[in-house]
Amino acid sequence: MKWLKTRNYNIDAAIKAVVMLGFALFFFQTIRSGQVLKYVHPRNVPVIKFAVVAMVLISAFLIPEVFKPQRVKKGVGSLLFFVLPLLMAVLLPTQSFNAASLSYGSLSVGGGLANTAVADTNTTLVDKSENFEGNQYFDPGVEAYSDGETKGNMDTYGVDVSVFEENENEFSLVNGTVMVDTDNYVKWMEELYDNLDRYIGKKIQVEGFIYKDEQFEDNAFALARMMMVCCAADMQTIGFLCSYQNADQLQLDAWIKVYGIIEKGELDGSEIAKIKVEQIENTEKPEMDYVYPF
Repeated sequence: MKWLKTRNYNIDAAIKAVVMLGFALFFFQTIRSGQVLKYVHPRNVPVIKFAVVAMVLISAFLIPEVFKPQRVKKGVGSLLFFVLPLLMAVLLPTQSFNAASLSYGSLSVGGGLANTAVADTNTTLVDKSENFEGNQYFDPGVEAYSDGETKGNMDTYGVDVSVFEENENEFSLVNGTVMVDTDNYVKWMEELYDNLDRYIGKKIQVEGFIYKDEQFEDNAFALARMMMVCCAADMQTIGFLCSYQNADQLQLDAWIKVYGIIEKGELDGSEIAKIKVEQIENTEKPEMDYVYPF
């Protein structure tokens, strides 16, 4: 590339600036369109916004170098490793996970996977009838304040009552029905996994996409959702096992809303929450179809 010696510009700096601006533009467009949520958890979006600003600033600092003679001859081949991912990101369409991309081994129904993956993200609901009498928490292992007075949200035995009140409200029923939505999906799966007996016979309302597997019984299907912990690389599939007499007529990957009764089921030798379907409604795929543990 002898012609580079006669040019009064820095091709290396020019390519770096273009690549930086290309990535900045790509990230900006994915944020503006909302497609970024198909790649990362919402809590990571501010980091990407910061990266966009940083790459634009770096590109701005590189522009003056473009118009200066290149002092040291460098090969541009190494920069192609950055150009190729940029081209793939721009040219390849963004796709969501669906039933076609799943296998039985990658699906967890009944809350087991959600419980083990994020076991520390939620506290277990405390049964008020077992642990409370009025506003007192009875535990002989808890040391009481010597003066017997309450402090802030603490009761006379030094327990923060607000923790239990918030948790109780989090898992409260609406007209006797467990209402599962995108915001509380994982939390309810964990709650049903940990305290299934408490909800046997209760009504439940939940929506998701239909997944079927040869290992399921003829009248069974999974009402599934994709759970993202950090980014698309750690995507996990969770859902509820459902029993429905017309399960064979349901279309794979279709989004539905299920109304049913919570039962105790069994899958691979483990007890799980199972929904006896009473009614099904077709529904549109939500704009935010992923669920998050926190």
